[in-house]
Amino acid sequence: MARLKGRGIMRRHSLVLMAWLAAFPVRAEEPLRAGVLGDAAPFVVQKGGRLTGFTVDLFRAIAGRMQRPIVFEVSPPALLFKRLQDGTYDLLPGPINATPDRAAGMLLTEGYVWSEFQFGSRAGEPVRGFADLKGRRLAVREGSTYGDWALRNAQRYGFTILPTPSALAATQAVLRHEADVSLSGSPIQLYAASHDSGYVAGMSLPETRTHESAAVRKADVELRDEVEDALRCLKQNGTVARLSKSWFGREPDPEGLENLLVPGYGVPGLSGYDPKTHKVRC
Repeated sequence: MARLKGRGIMRRHSLVLMAWLAAFPVRAEEPLRAGVLGDAAPFVVQKGGRLTGFTVDLFRAIAGRMQRPIVFEVSPPALLFKRLQDGTYDLLPGPINATPDRAAGMLLTEGYVWSEFQFGSRAGEPVRGFADLKGRRLAVREGSTYGDWALRNAQRYGFTILPTPSALAATQAVLRHEADVSLSGSPIQLYAASHDSGYVAGMSLPETRTHESAAVRKADVELRDEVEDALRCLKQNGTVARLSKSWFGREPDPEGLENLLVPGYGVPGLSGYDPKTHKVRC
């Protein structure tokens, strides 16, 4: 009887253990489903059917630190945020401008690079002030925050708008003389200028400076924190800075977000920010 009773206890423990394992599956085996834009060079680049780029390479490294595989899927801009909310994607690696509107609908990580609105133009025709926009054609990615700025200010500064499918397409429109000026984030402008001597990055708007971040659903606090812990480790060991130099052609500033560890989780001052201290071991 004692032996039978012992077997019964062991069986009950086994059932409890199986139930516990079912309730807490091994997440390391689950791939992270990541949605990205297909034409967002140098952050996302399609080469020979394979995705690469600064953000793609960075998030492969982040997923590696999390010990999880990652699967990238290219999405149209209009569906990207919808597919995050409906659970098609676990995260959006970005780059996502960390604005109050974006933070209201998603949970943002701290940024991995600074970005501010910046104008670009052909060499010899730099934009030094708003007066230089008068009578000129401004290329800007349709549906972006830069496009919103252009719509609000076209009449005020006297320029016309040329919508383009991507930020890099806006710089190419300038080089093809289809537009005179482009407006996008400073990383894009610096990338374009470093790859073509006929293109120059001009005036920027420092008041628009913000984080370029990744995002998860509002309820996925644990995932956001895990991603950010991995990101911080890669900042500390120099991986983010090395990738930045490789893709943008310049050494990141010591106070750049490639190197800067932001207190707490998320973007300070925006919805979803958590001031708790990181306790990650790298």
